Amino acid sequence: MKKIISCIASLALLTSFPIVSAFAADIEPTSAPSTAVSADDKTDISNIVGHWKYQVAEEGKNVLTSLIDSGFIDVKDDGTFVYTDIEGNTQNGIVKLEFDTFGGNYRVPYFSFYGDNGFYTGCYCHQNDSDVYITGNGGMSQLVRVTQSNDNTDNNAIPESSDEKTADKKEAAISRMKDFNTIMAIMNASPMYTVVDAVVNDHVLVTDERFKTIADFKSFISETITGDLRDGFISECDYCFTEYNGSLYVRTVGRSFFSFETEYGIAVLDPAMDGFSALTIGGNQLFGNGKAEFRFDDGKWKISSYEYGEWRDIMAVENYDFSDVAGIWYEDTEGSCNVLNIRTDGRFTYSYSGGNDFGTLQPMYWLNENGEKIIGLELVKNREMSFHAGFRAPEECPCNDIYLEQEGSPTHFIRREEPGRYTVEQLSDMAAQDYEEKTGIRPANTLPMINADDSVTVALYGENKNPYDAYILDPDTGTGELHSDKSPVSLPQTGNNSTIMAGTIAAAIALTAAGAFALTKSGTLRKKEDEE
Repeated sequence: MKKIISCIASLALLTSFPIVSAFAADIEPTSAPSTAVSADDKTDISNIVGHWKYQVAEEGKNVLTSLIDSGFIDVKDDGTFVYTDIEGNTQNGIVKLEFDTFGGNYRVPYFSFYGDNGFYTGCYCHQNDSDVYITGNGGMSQLVRVTQSNDNTDNNAIPESSDEKTADKKEAAISRMKDFNTIMAIMNASPMYTVVDAVVNDHVLVTDERFKTIADFKSFISETITGDLRDGFISECDYCFTEYNGSLYVRTVGRSFFSFETEYGIAVLDPAMDGFSALTIGGNQLFGNGKAEFRFDDGKWKISSYEYGEWRDIMAVENYDFSDVAGIWYEDTEGSCNVLNIRTDGRFTYSYSGGNDFGTLQPMYWLNENGEKIIGLELVKNREMSFHAGFRAPEECPCNDIYLEQEGSPTHFIRREEPGRYTVEQLSDMAAQDYEEKTGIRPANTLPMINADDSVTVALYGENKNPYDAYILDPDTGTGELHSDKSPVSLPQTGNNSTIMAGTIAAAIALTAAGAFALTKSGTLRKKEDEE
């Protein structure tokens, strides 16, 4: 398993963790309240109409482990509500349908309760039980529907639940994963659950006493798995099994099979959503980590789908924008010459004393100390060799510091602007303008790269990422040459060609060809040359 990465300071995250963004206590409505009704029945305001007991968790806990009655909320058909706290004080308010957007285009609807005196809570629309809505930050509160009647029964009584809905999801997930492992092992004739018995050709005897018939095994599948996955497993049973003399036999197949490695623990993801995911912390060399999606069915959490593989594949983030971390980063260590150059397409160059390494940033979800998903970036040379270092994705702006962690040792990188020098961004803008003046074509993209001799290469690209040309520039003077015809350039039009560039251009040309256009394989990635 990859290491959890150290924090990154002052960065701008594209999409924050949805529960935090939706249910922060100080959120204010951004527009006039409205009771918009979606065609989706789960998001219809009628689902939240009624008399609700509002309960909160003790500090540092969630509603699965502790509950404190905090008052009642009465929601009317027009979307207005009255909140009565435990002391009898009341607030009027309105319920709005709003959306959390994360992952670029994934929108999750939720009901927002805005009180006129600052009261706020919110709950996702798509939850498992229409009578219990988990609310607040990570399940810190909940709404429980109170059935009202005309008799003298206690309208405020909390309905009893005999299922796993409010049970510990981690325990339920581990239990189902272990049952899933049993299903896989038996259907694949694992020696742990079978013994050779020559009575039935090409079959072995199932030794687990729970299963005497095919119907017994199908029932066990239905208790563990749901949906299309369940139907697929059950459809294989008649082929896999046969019954003989009161015992169950399974066909021998002689193949490896996947199982969840739960002994190292699991992480429960998105516990407040309509269903949740569970990811094994540990894995194995053959199958890697395992991830299961859970849905509530017939009073139990059951596995609806599963996948396995490397962490970076299972937890990959699609369509990540690297622009906030792109640029030149200098190691903040006295005497260090190590430089990390991150491009807007996610590729990077790591320059150190004696060489350069190249690779690609892999965006993926990591888990913080609370088990919540955060977006992190891992530096990868190729799919077979990882840098085993990375940094947490942007959270605030501007992006000025990152901490790479490798083998438990964090290394601080900073952006640095030196007085009297052109920044990489300035050189890129001037190169694009100069190219447009010379050719009449405005480059669609510029990708800067700092070279080992401290010069800067600015590669220019078109709309389809086809390369136009590259400038090799001195950050002190803004002068240099074009890669294509070796002609001198002086980007600041009032500047002069610098003679100090003559001795550096030859080396810069070689680095330009390798870095700006081809990104060659150049040694193994390393944090810095500690082995010297």
